[in-house]
Amino acid sequence: MADAASWADDMKSIDKTFAWHFVDIPLGVKRGEAGNPDIMQWCENIGPSVGGKDRPGCLITAIEYEWRVLRDSGQPAPDRAKALRYLVHFLGDESQPLHDTDNHDQGGNCTRMTFFTNERPENLHAIWDERMIGRDLAMRKVSQQYYAGGVDQEFAKNWTKWGESKVDPVAWAWEGHEVASRITYGKLKPQIPVASPALGQVDKDGCNVGRATVEAMHIVIGEEYFNAAIPAVREQLAKAGYRIANLLNQGF
Repeated sequence: MADAASWADDMKSIDKTFAWHFVDIPLGVKRGEAGNPDIMQWCENIGPSVGGKDRPGCLITAIEYEWRVLRDSGQPAPDRAKALRYLVHFLGDESQPLHDTDNHDQGGNCTRMTFFTNERPENLHAIWDERMIGRDLAMRKVSQQYYAGGVDQEFAKNWTKWGESKVDPVAWAWEGHEVASRITYGKLKPQIPVASPALGQVDKDGCNVGRATVEAMHIVIGEEYFNAAIPAVREQLAKAGYRIANLLNQGF
């Protein structure tokens, strides 16, 4: 399963599924406020590829679509196997808060800062994808397998709540968005303002030109931010694992 977890990233250009890996809920939007915003306004319905363009949809509808395929025992085995590979990846994506949030920075991909003493700036998305867990692994001096076991033991009391609950990708996306608002962006110092589009202008990397102001803030992620964020990182990992297990139990 671990080997197959990154497969969906390799299929983005082949299956035209780039947009299936995220739902861009704007930073600053809160569930239940402003008339209880409908999350689907940031997500198109899934449909066939047209003219070679990416298939419409988002992380929420992608999970719902592949979940229907996996549950349908009448579907060909290769199609169900493909759906399973997608679901393993997508539930991992949805647990990463920057796949549920956007600050006109491509989910943190355009927001660059310093990670501890690294000389080369990192983007916030990569820091939450890799650097945070990598540092925690190094500090604990354990293997990935042992680390996963430790996360499981830490959150085992939540199995019923996360592993036996309703399959609800909408609620999970709002949950990840809240983590991004409160911790991923919220614990940065100095605080990054909620961004507005810079008249649609983007740089050579496809980033909003207004993001250059963030680099000028010289944000450094150090011990304070790490200690505040790593408990949430571990909790989100546990949720993803338990929810994948839940889908497996229901699908088979």
